[in-house]
Amino acid sequence: MLAQLQLSEQERRAVVRYIEAFSKRFKEEKPGQAIAIPPASPANPKLVALGRTKYEEAGCSQCHGQDGRGSGPSAKGLKDDWGNPISPSDLTLKPFKSGPNPEDLYRTLSTGLNGTPMPSYAAAFSTNERWALVSYILAIATREKPRGMMALSARRSMA
Repeated sequence: MLAQLQLSEQERRAVVRYIEAFSKRFKEEKPGQAIAIPPASPANPKLVALGRTKYEEAGCSQCHGQDGRGSGPSAKGLKDDWGNPISPSDLTLKPFKSGPNPEDLYRTLSTGLNGTPMPSYAAAFSTNERWALVSYILAIATREKPRGMMALSARRSMA
């Protein structure tokens, strides 16, 4: 699901409350520990270059492609945990599914995305290396998703 930037904070919280009504777990269980996101390393050409190296080391291009457009050699065979086909994100298009801020990308790289082939890199990469990867992704994210594409992407991710 894409970030719903057109909604106000109050509207987003109302949607969260509505979604929480689908499961009694939200009433019965306490939330886990919040994920600590350290301050971002200042972006610079050296950090972006390190991020590109980490992108290759981690095998990101296998799914996201050399250019980040989601067209890597493994992209067509990806499935979610339920066996449904799933497409890797096009990292050249903003906003990202994880949210519009660099911290959102850092969180995704640190935790992975449950139910998808996207792994966590918290054990593999240091804090600085994950921030470098964020810097690289932001450097290649040069296009904005057209409004119609956002709606289509949201529908596909809900199917």
